[in-house]
Order: sequence, then structure tokens, then C-alpha cells
Amino acid sequence: MVIGNGMIARRFSSLAHNDEVILFASGVSNSKETRSEPFVRERKLVEHWLHQARGRLFVYFSTCSVNDPTERNSPYVAHKLALESLIAERADRYLICPASNVVGGTGNPNTVLNYFMARCRSGEYFDVWQGATRNLIDVDDLYQVVMQLIEEPVFHNQVINVAYPVSISPLQIVQGIERFTGRPAHYRLIDKGHPFRIIASECAAILESFGKLIDPECYLNALLHTYYQWAFEPCLV
Repeated sequence: MVIGNGMIARRFSSLAHNDEVILFASGVSNSKETRSEPFVRERKLVEHWLHQARGRLFVYFSTCSVNDPTERNSPYVAHKLALESLIAERADRYLICPASNVVGGTGNPNTVLNYFMARCRSGEYFDVWQGATRNLIDVDDLYQVVMQLIEEPVFHNQVINVAYPVSISPLQIVQGIERFTGRPAHYRLIDKGHPFRIIASECAAILESFGKLIDPECYLNALLHTYYQWAFEPCLV
């Protein structure tokens, strides 16, 4: 069973009629959210489906931002950590997957790549944090990794990060978009952000078993070619 209708939920549609798994993919989508209502809604929905689980594997997507010094005190991260604890306490079987920045065919303007692409194409000035790192993972790779984690009971009742093995700087992302589109971006480099490490050894081993090249700039280029061909259309902004 899949709870949700967004990009991740749609990608896991193969589990829609699986009675052994409840995959929860209906969380707060904006990591900058500060209103209490979306957080309360997600918590109530998680509590409802935990009650329905009754021995089934409960799969929950959390966030790797818990490792980011600039985000770890945010309402979003506090909310995700609280739900991780709730699930670990109440679920008979669970798999908590903190995910990095998932890339796919979504119109959500809050995703990292969508944000940078929109500004690069519109020509507006924007800030690029020199000290930060970002981690991008293809929704198809997320799917492959999580499906393998689901199928292997040794991974159950754990919190396992699902992220690309190597992170990338925001400046590298912007420069990759410039090369991809052939258009210069207008940005200001500012002295903000902190690099942080995401430990994702299980994810790295699974990706390598699928023959994924561990090179973040090549990976970024592949993501752009897969999901952003529309970027060559005239920008109407």
C-alpha cells in the first residue's frame, strides 16, 4: 500500500496492492515550512496508518537535512525527527529512509534543482552559498535502493540514509546548468552554508551493484538530460 500522490508515491506504485508493506509518502514537501498545520496533518496521518499497519512493514521517508548544521534546528527537521521516534516506538516493523534532494519529473518549485533551473532560465539574480553542499539523487535510484531495502529483512527496523555517495556544491550545480542550457546564470556568491557529510554506505553499495558511476558532476549531467530537456524551450518569465 502506498500513501500519497506525489512524485515519490507515484514512483512506488508497484507497491500499491502489496499487503505486506505500507509506504508512507505523503509528508510535508517544503523543507522551509514553518506553519504548524502541515506538520500536524502529517503526524495525524502517520498515526492513523501506524494503527492500520498491524505487523506490516511501515516505510517512511525522512530527511538527510538532520545532518546539515544550517537546517538541524528548523521546524521541518524537528518534525521529521519526532516522527522517526514515533514510528520506531509504535511500528512492529519499520524502515525509515532519510532521503537527500530527490530529483524527478515534478513541478514542485521547492526542490533544489527546480529552484536553480528556474532562476538560471529567468535571468534573475540569486544567491549561491559558497560553503554549502547539496546531495542529489534520481527518484529512479531512490526506488531501486528502497525496494532492495524492503526486500532484505536485515535492513528492517533501522534508519538508513538514501543519498548519492558524493555531495556537490551549489556552485557546481549552477555551473552544470549553465553548461547544459548554454545560458549564463546571474548569481551572487555569498559566504554562507556549511558542508556536511551524509553517511549512506548501504545506498552506495546498492548503487554500485547497479553499475552507477560514482561521479557527482556526471550524475548531475545525467539528471539534467533526463528531466530538464524542456529547459531548451523559450523562457516566458
